[in-house]
This record gives sequence, structure tokens and C-alpha cells, in this order.
Amino acid sequence: MERALRARYARFLLLMGIGAISLQACVYFEGQTERYSPPAIPSTAAHLSGEELYLRDCAWCHGDQGGGTSRAPDVVTGTNGPAFTHFMLTTGRMPIGFPTQVIQRAPPAYEGQDVDAIIAHVDSLGAAGPPIPEPDPAAGDSGLGAELYQENCAACHSTTGVGGALAPGTAQDVSGTVARRTGLVAPGLEESSATEIAEAMLVGPGTMPVFGAETFSEDEVDSIVRYVLYLQDPTDRGGAPIGRIGPVAEGAVGWIVGLGALLLVARVIGTRTGDE
Repeated sequence: MERALRARYARFLLLMGIGAISLQACVYFEGQTERYSPPAIPSTAAHLSGEELYLRDCAWCHGDQGGGTSRAPDVVTGTNGPAFTHFMLTTGRMPIGFPTQVIQRAPPAYEGQDVDAIIAHVDSLGAAGPPIPEPDPAAGDSGLGAELYQENCAACHSTTGVGGALAPGTAQDVSGTVARRTGLVAPGLEESSATEIAEAMLVGPGTMPVFGAETFSEDEVDSIVRYVLYLQDPTDRGGAPIGRIGPVAEGAVGWIVGLGALLLVARVIGTRTGDE
């Protein structure tokens, strides 16, 4: 009898201990259902300076002095400078969420005055690249622009400016490792502004070659810009543009629709003749 009472008493104490521990656990985890993260710097208050924005969003990859890190190249040598920074920020290609993210056009992450502030800070770090250009498309010659575009740009961006796939190649990253790159695509130019077009020629973003002042004169740049802007909304005198993909699409439509219609007509005629 005494042994049974001791056993019950021991079980009672055990249950009380488990209950106490459970209550403490509930208190500890109360309000802790999500992983803790430090509060973000509010951007809706007073505008941050260019240095503050750069240190917050850019320095982790590009370095606090713009000299680059193992995660991204520097932003102060070569063609890097006001034009390059303006192009990357206004087209939403920067900032990115992580170093291996594919860089492509997106809505801009900053307002105009914040963009100007970051550009000024990068320029103060000693960036050697060209200033932001001011093209004048109205002063350009669309005929000359068409000729120059077809000779220098259409191979990648297509004759209609919708972009296209590039051949695989090799590239060297910031650590010096050479790797083969596939799936490269030249972006379309449907949303590019006159300034962005001129900037891309000056700085050569991504795999694009640099077409600096030694390649095109100011008049030639204006002409190319004017023609690219025309490609964004051309006059389709031949009928439906079919997405402006080019002669391959037109030929496919000719074969599929045209030949398909002929086969249908032949089928209908043959059926009627057989019925008679």
C-alpha cells in the first residue's frame, strides 16, 4: 500500500514538473512565431543622403569606397561613373537582392532625387566614367540611324529592337575565374528612353560593347537614338506587325495559315467531288 502511494506521489510530481516547464515554454515563445529581423531603415521619412543610400544598398557588394568585393566589381574604374550609375538605377537593374541574381530591367527602386544623390556620391569616390549624355533625337537623321543600327546593333537586339538570344561565351568574374556563360539574352529596347539608349552605347552594360566618342559622333548617336525611338512605335504599312519578331515569324504565318487554308480548300473541294 505504501509503495503504491509513493508511486502515485512520484507521478504527481512528474506531471507538475512537466506542466511547469510547458507553461514556461509558452511564455517564452509568446509573440515569437516569426524569425527576428532588425528593423529596416525607414525610407518614407526625410530623404537619405547619397552616401547613406549607397552604404545601405550598394556597399555590401561594391565596397564602401566603390572598389568592389568578391561579390561584385568596382564602380569607379573604366566606364563606371555617372552615366553607368544612372543607367543601372533608372532601368531598375540595380540594386539586386543577392549577388547571383540575374540583372534585368525592372521598375526603378529610387525616386529621381535619390538617384541623383547616389550618382553624386559614386562620382565623389573618383568614378572615371563618362557623364550622363543629353541626346537630341530631333537633330538626328533617321535614315543614317537605321543604317548604323542595322550594322552595329541589330545582330543582338534584332532588326525590330525586340531583343534576342546571344551565343554562349566565356566571362571572367571578380575573383578571376573564367566560366562559360549560356542563356545570354540581349534585352529589348521597347521601354528605353533617349538618355538610356545613349548611355548604353557609352558604357556598354553587361556583354554589350562600348561605342564611345571614338566610335560614333554626336550626330550619329542622335541618329541612332532617333531610329530606336521610331522602332518603339513604327508605322506598320504592310498590315499586322505579328509582334515585330521579323521575317521568320512572317514566313511561319505564311506557311501555317496560307498552306493550311489551301489544304482546307482542297479538302472541301475533294469531299464535294467525291459526293457527286
